[in-house]
Amino acid sequence: MEFIKNLLILTFGVIFLIIVFRLITKKQVFFTSFYVKENKIKNLNLNSNILKALKKSGFLKIKESNNSFSAITYPSIWSFSEIIQIDKNKIDEENVLVTIKSKCFFPLQIFDWGKNKRNCEKFIKNLTL
Repeated sequence: MEFIKNLLILTFGVIFLIIVFRLITKKQVFFTSFYVKENKIKNLNLNSNILKALKKSGFLKIKESNNSFSAITYPSIWSFSEIIQIDKNKIDEENVLVTIKSKCFFPLQIFDWGKNKRNCEKFIKNLTL
């Protein structure tokens, strides 16, 4: 019984420290680490350009549905894998707002060591080439 009590105290202590850390660093209070970036892009052949950029970025299992795309990354020493979600919203006739979200695949991965941000930046670089 004492072991269970100590385990619960330790678990809640770790959760409390994680929440405090995320509040101090001004990150959202979620357990799964993620990064979101928005970019305004011209609407010329956007769907095919997004597909090309996803492939050029090395993302896998690319899926397209309505105004969004999804893919995953290879596992690395930094993370198990990430899920890439790309949504597009029309601003006007010429421009579209593209929202890129990279989220860790493992739901309890608290730190991404910058991998989610690098995924978003790599995709944007390949999209604008």
